[in-house]
Amino acid sequence: MSFANGRWVKDWIAPKPRTVAVAIVVVFALSLAAFLWDVDTPNVMMFDETWYVPTAQKWLAAGEMMHEEHPPLGKLMIALGMWLFGDNPFGWRVMSAGFGALAVSGTFLWAFALLRSVPQALWAAAVVFCSHVVFVQARIAMLDIFLMAFCTLALAFFTFSIKEPDRRRSLGYALAMGVCLGLASACKWSGFFLLFGLAGAYLLIALLRTWRVRFEDPRTTDFYAPGGWPAMTPSGALLAFIVAPLLAYFAAFLPQIVQAGTPLEFIDSHARMFDVWGGVSAPHPYASLWPTWLWMKRPVWYYFFIPGGVWSHNPASAVVALVNPVVLAAGEAAILIAIHRWIVRRDLDSMIVAVGFLSQYLPWLFNPKGLEFSFYFFPSVMCFAPALALVVFRGAGTWRGWAAVGVPVLAAATFLFFLPVLAGGIGVDAKGYYARMWLKSWI
Repeated sequence: MSFANGRWVKDWIAPKPRTVAVAIVVVFALSLAAFLWDVDTPNVMMFDETWYVPTAQKWLAAGEMMHEEHPPLGKLMIALGMWLFGDNPFGWRVMSAGFGALAVSGTFLWAFALLRSVPQALWAAAVVFCSHVVFVQARIAMLDIFLMAFCTLALAFFTFSIKEPDRRRSLGYALAMGVCLGLASACKWSGFFLLFGLAGAYLLIALLRTWRVRFEDPRTTDFYAPGGWPAMTPSGALLAFIVAPLLAYFAAFLPQIVQAGTPLEFIDSHARMFDVWGGVSAPHPYASLWPTWLWMKRPVWYYFFIPGGVWSHNPASAVVALVNPVVLAAGEAAILIAIHRWIVRRDLDSMIVAVGFLSQYLPWLFNPKGLEFSFYFFPSVMCFAPALALVVFRGAGTWRGWAAVGVPVLAAATFLFFLPVLAGGIGVDAKGYYARMWLKSWI
């Protein structure tokens, strides 16, 4: 980025790849620093850490994979952090922090692919950082942050691919998307939701083009416009949506295959996973149904502890998985606008955001196991910031200037207000706790 003779302004508004790369590095570094801050507090296992930390310990000690209700990649990532930094709270959570920073950077990249503006992409990255969901998941040794990071990167590469006029580059982005989708699914099978959603978008576009659908007012921004997405020939689609994801997914099982000494371990491990998913789950006090996630009726408390058991003497250490109410309300409104623009205006960018959200949310209607938690909604929440950026920065109106300032300011203020119940090391007294419990069902 050159600052001579004002050329830095041009680089900022019409950025070169180097400018974008610098912005990504800055976003990643700042996010990582925030997520690593006091990450080893509490110094005991929280919520599902009681499953995945012992799984990582067992893998490092004996090469045995426990808790096989999910594929192994996320558990292997946790084990890698413990191998590098030790079997301690920092080692348990360090890889989550790294992938949390990757998720924020991926949001920046996705927003840049949509808007082609570094300032607007930074705006989206700031909003997703303040959404609570990345901050909380980046500071606990669970699988969801790995899923969120890979899905967000997949959406970024999908967007680059569909908007890239050069066929070779478009195919490269599509293959990167396929790899990210395979790796997301290797963390949790819900990664396949996004794969099916994006593949469905391709099939819809291909069908409309095959039928040669035309409207009286054809636009270059039509999501199915002829000549767009040059990589998506039938062979390109096969590579991007089947070959690349399956190879990446299979690669995640290689450590298990090597440890077992037979490629049949790939099949055997899936048989064990199907056995788990075929069972009946016991009731859970934090369980919630997928429609209620839209207003966060029942968030999950990952940790709550009052030292000495006397709240009047000691603040409680608390960590709750709760979406920022400002981002939740504004983001859902932005998703509805995106759906409207996709259907009525046939807008390509709105289709991308709408498909990203809906394909990760609606499949929970068919959850075979029946047990659901509100943090299953978090990959969909990652779509809110790009959706908001499209609403705020596309179109005219003085209100957009106010929104461009108001949304991140309100989101940041709300984030800081809730921070004592997001970061376990701060502490919250009884008065502060109840001031933050806006619904009785949050308690």
